[in-house]
Parts: sequence; structure tokens; C-alpha cells
Amino acid sequence: MAQAKKKKTAASAMQKLIVVVILAALLIFAYYHVANVHRETEVEENVPVTAVQEVLLRNLDKNYPPSPKEVVRYYSELTKCLYNENCTDEEIEQLAKRALQIYDDELAANQEWNRYITDLKSEIATKKSQEYAIMSYSLSASTDVKYFTKDSYECASLYCVYNIRNGAVPGSVEEQFILRKDESGHWRIFGWDLTQDDSNDTSEVMLFNE
Repeated sequence: MAQAKKKKTAASAMQKLIVVVILAALLIFAYYHVANVHRETEVEENVPVTAVQEVLLRNLDKNYPPSPKEVVRYYSELTKCLYNENCTDEEIEQLAKRALQIYDDELAANQEWNRYITDLKSEIATKKSQEYAIMSYSLSASTDVKYFTKDSYECASLYCVYNIRNGAVPGSVEEQFILRKDESGHWRIFGWDLTQDDSNDTSEVMLFNE
């Protein structure tokens, strides 16, 4: 009987040991899992976001530019990415679609996609071969944005000066933008043109057909 008790006690001890080992293994697994997830998160957070990714990360459905000036600023960032960055074909198409999202419906309707994207890629390739780049840009002050009504539409007019480089030659181009407010209250680009002083400048910052 004493031997039976000893066997029972040994079996019980063995069961407890097995439970302890299993729990220890689970704790070690959980620790390394959490540590790896944390490490992966840190790596993801430390990965730099490119200029193209930063522009494309903006959700225009939830975070549409609130003013004419901010719409033109976003357009200018799109244009800088297309001229200055080494975009893939997919990124060029994504940036082009973003431009269409901030166009007035009438302007967007004039862009037949296949011709639009083909012309855009060709224009970018030409500018790249010329070592063309937009170095910076400056927008009209908010107080200089002109608001008016035309054909029952609320409209706005403002200017943007682009400081460019064509090879080793610096220069600047000033463009006037016209925007219209749509039914949802969003300002959309209706059109743009070079100012009169720059009408003979062939380095205009226009990647998209009017």
C-alpha cells in the first residue's frame, strides 16, 4: 500500500512538472511573439515615407483640401512628385488619378484616360531627359485669393510661382489657377494658364491637359 501511495505521489508530481513545463513554454512563446511584433512595429515606424507615398496616403474622401489655396498646394505636390521623383508607371497612374480627383467635373471630363496617361508619361520622360525639376513653389497669400461668381458658380482665382531648374539653368514660372466650388462644397481646379509675362516661356508647369 505504501508503494501504491509513492507511485501515486510520483505520478502527481510528474503531472505537475509537465503542467509547469507547458506553462513555461507558453510564457516563453508569448514573450517572443510580443517582442517580435514590437520589433516589427518599430521597423515599420522607422521606414521613411517617400514623397510619392506621402501624397498618395492622403484620403481625399475624408481629408479633402479645405480651401482653394490648399487644393493648388496639393496639385503642386502631385506635380513635384511626377517631375522630381523616379516614379514607377503604377505610381504615375496613381498620381494622375489623384489629379483628376481635384479637377472640376468639366475639366476631368475632357481627359480621355488612355491619351491622358500616355501623354503624361511621354511628357515626364522628356522632362527627365532635360534634367528638369521643380525646386520649390510659392502660393498667393490667402488675402490675395480673389473670389467671384460666374454662371452661378462660386469661383476663386490665385497664383502660384514655380521655381524650376532646366538642366543647370534656373528659372521661374507663374501660373494663374481658377477653381470652382462643387455641390458638396469642395473647391476643384477648373483651369490654369501662364501669366502674361510668362506667355513665351516653354517651361510651363502643366502636366495635365486642360
